[in-house]
Amino acid sequence: MVLLILFSQASKVAFVNMEKIYNDYIDLKEARQSILRYKASLEVKRDSIKRKVDSLEKELEKQWPILTDAERILRTREIEGYKRQLDSISSLIIKQVESRGKEIISPYVQRIRETTERIARSMGYEVVLDISSAVWYDPRNDITQLVLDELNKAYKGVEALQKRIIIFPFREEDDQSASYAMGDTLMEYSFSVFNESIRFRVYDKNAVRSYISSKGLTKRTITETDAQSIAQSVGADVFLFGSVSVKGNLVTFTITLYDAKTGSPVQVGGTPLSQRVENIPTGSALQNTIRTVATEIRNRYIQSLGG
Repeated sequence: MVLLILFSQASKVAFVNMEKIYNDYIDLKEARQSILRYKASLEVKRDSIKRKVDSLEKELEKQWPILTDAERILRTREIEGYKRQLDSISSLIIKQVESRGKEIISPYVQRIRETTERIARSMGYEVVLDISSAVWYDPRNDITQLVLDELNKAYKGVEALQKRIIIFPFREEDDQSASYAMGDTLMEYSFSVFNESIRFRVYDKNAVRSYISSKGLTKRTITETDAQSIAQSVGADVFLFGSVSVKGNLVTFTITLYDAKTGSPVQVGGTPLSQRVENIPTGSALQNTIRTVATEIRNRYIQSLGG
């Protein structure tokens, strides 16, 4: 507080909303998505080992009464070995993702600093502070949009071509899918796919959950009609909705892109943008599958809009 007062007395202060810049800087958004894809590629081996551990533990529990003490010790040591390997790989993934993340993100953070400084100096400001640090500020000194316009100038005009899409949690068809929160998981994967493209303006996930809750709905009860009603109320052009069920560690899901006005599946070349996928193992296999299917739906829709 004292620092802000001293700045205001001695200098002309500008303000920026750094959270908004980080979220709306298109190149940075795409860079973050590339980090997530890199992380997912590293997790494939880890998830394979985790499934092996889970399988061995279930088998040991089932056979425990008929095993000798020596066999129990041998099986337990085998599982502990895999767990140590799993911990080692998990730690390595964290380090590799952090390293790659810094490498990828640093140039964009530097560009934000340089752009903010250049705009502030040109307007006669001597200090720039993040809005989150201010108790109060004069909106006339907020240069956030000027910074964003400069950062995103290569994409000028794209916003008018964007389609507004709302992505819902998938309806959970059984107790097991609900216990795994699988509806949210598939929503997250689908959201990341559409959020990667500058052709879509994707509604905030937490806001979507609030809309659902405010109508007294849950992931077990929401229907396509409910989703359409919410999509229309927020002015979306299209909405993505699906259903999911789980049996054992196998997931079956249906995913469909709907027209918010009609409530009908969007059709391209006479074919609905909808797909049902059965019996996919949980973990990286499921993540890769839902991303592949959602990407195909997204790209076919974009092509139907003219590229």
